[in-house]
Amino acid sequence: MGKRLLLFLALLLGGLAALPAARAATGDTTRVLLFSNRPLTRYGNYDTTATLPAAGRYRKILLHYVLGRYACPPGTQYCGSWDYTTRVLLMPPANDTVELARIITPYATDWLAQNRRHDFVQDVTDYAPLLKGQRGLRFLYDGYSWGFTLTLYLEFIEGVPPQDALAVKNVYDGNFVYGSATDLLESHLSAKTVTAPAGSSRTLLKSFITGHGADVRNCAEFCRKNYTLKLNGTAVATTDLWRADCGLNPVSPQTGTWVYNRSNWCPGSAVAPLYHDITAGLSGGAGTVDIDMANYLISNQNNVSARWIWQTQAVSYSAPNFTADAALERIIAPSTDPNFRRDNPICDAPRVTLRNTGSAPLTAATIRYRVGSSPWRTYQWTGSLAFLAQTDVTLPPVPADFAGQSVFKVYVMTPNGQPDQNHYNDTLSTRFTPVSVLPPSFVVNMTTNGSTIAGGLSQTSWTVTDANGQPVASRTGALPSTAYADTLRLAPGCYTLSINDTGCDGLAWWANPNAGNGSMRLLGLNNAVLSTISGDFGCQAQLRFSVTQALAAAPARALAALDVYPNPAQDGRFTLDLNLPARQDVRVQVRSVTGQLVHQTTLAQVQAAKRPLDLHRLPAGVYLLECRGQNGLQLHRRLLIP
Repeated sequence: MGKRLLLFLALLLGGLAALPAARAATGDTTRVLLFSNRPLTRYGNYDTTATLPAAGRYRKILLHYVLGRYACPPGTQYCGSWDYTTRVLLMPPANDTVELARIITPYATDWLAQNRRHDFVQDVTDYAPLLKGQRGLRFLYDGYSWGFTLTLYLEFIEGVPPQDALAVKNVYDGNFVYGSATDLLESHLSAKTVTAPAGSSRTLLKSFITGHGADVRNCAEFCRKNYTLKLNGTAVATTDLWRADCGLNPVSPQTGTWVYNRSNWCPGSAVAPLYHDITAGLSGGAGTVDIDMANYLISNQNNVSARWIWQTQAVSYSAPNFTADAALERIIAPSTDPNFRRDNPICDAPRVTLRNTGSAPLTAATIRYRVGSSPWRTYQWTGSLAFLAQTDVTLPPVPADFAGQSVFKVYVMTPNGQPDQNHYNDTLSTRFTPVSVLPPSFVVNMTTNGSTIAGGLSQTSWTVTDANGQPVASRTGALPSTAYADTLRLAPGCYTLSINDTGCDGLAWWANPNAGNGSMRLLGLNNAVLSTISGDFGCQAQLRFSVTQALAAAPARALAALDVYPNPAQDGRFTLDLNLPARQDVRVQVRSVTGQLVHQTTLAQVQAAKRPLDLHRLPAGVYLLECRGQNGLQLHRRLLIP
């Protein structure tokens, strides 16, 4: 009561300056470390015992899964850092072993050279009744090639959740084969009785389901299947088990086939759980659930390699704790969070996620926000959100506010015109970096690759939109393997250049060598390189920029000066795409992972140029590329010859 009263008085007496911080204050969040930079040197189980808070109530519990890379010793055979299934399991006594999260590792053979890491943050508040006291936890690494490091920790954020999780029990759990005539998947997914504990008002089925293996039909990893849920014998839902957005992964580019869509997973991405509300079927607190997978039988029973890694849980909750409560879940932009890399940086319209954490449908709310020390702005949101539903909200653009600023703050109030009953989820803030600054006139230089759509047109197009999302220039209907140079003349303001590829394999991708390699650069009217877009962008690449009056404006942040493609290169033949600030000689050296110099050359007087790098005589492996120019210029890349 004391914290809420103080917060209310602060808002009344101090106004906006007294808004609470985005995260809980010191002492309100408890962090428990599970693994610290642990090298993954084998497949299988990594077990630990954690001492978790024995008591307390938490409005949110977050699992931070931080993946990195370590240097493998010379001669290590299996150290590829590829896409593998990993699972975080909780093993409480006298309860089922339950899966907290499932993460698919990325193709990360080049991470070490970039000193790259990624934090996959997962909400595990559903498991609050089990995350107490001494608990066994298991990290399961299902792969035969390693090279990753793992840091795992839990954040317990004090407060009252929208509803209290009461119990979690497994309904289905296993690694099931698919296509066998003697071990039918349906025998593992038979009808089960689900019983809700006393005092529960809502029960959900929560499933982690991913398809793996590749038989003659590419099942289960690359074949699209669905399942039907029956509740008390009646079909109530059919769910498609397919992930169709791999080419938009923020953990990109990767060195493998990351753009291929798969059976409910993408390399370098968390597996999103699937939910079904079964409350209505639990008459008297109990009911039966039955999941029927699409029928599948492979003719060659000696090649049954498809499988589904499956866990379905029944999660029961208390009645909602609030009637009127609007929450801000995240700031998508502006932000430096790498999970929103494709949405940032910006200089116009902030985007936030609004969630209804009150039992009454949310139809209106007031959102106030500011960039740095600029004036507070107000947006009246209207819509319709059921309990725990959420939506992304784009706020009115404020380009003039972004110059020279680095902090964004936002808060939500008056859900449905009423006082908000829970202020601890109202406010967020982020830091952000500025966008590039371009002159009012420049050239969009695009060379398409050979991939086509119906009608023989190129898969790739681009559009420039202003701060209000209105298109001001575009190149659509381009021909394959053709160079285009479009001169743009823009008024001062904030803009977004979107490059879209309907094939979701960008302009240059190593696994599609028959299409050739396209490219895209922004050039000044004097042919100086202002920016280059890496061709390995999957479905879409975006460059957000501002335009000033000064013709000679330089980019506010350094953009890619070197792109290398294809990478990996199956035949060892790479292309160096250089975009340097000035014409100069560049010394190129390639070394093995042990430091041995295996190739060197000098590129004479290059600036914006493409040059071949022929390493086809070298054996398969990982190599380090270094390009040295004038004024201390050093560019590094990691090369892979499969």
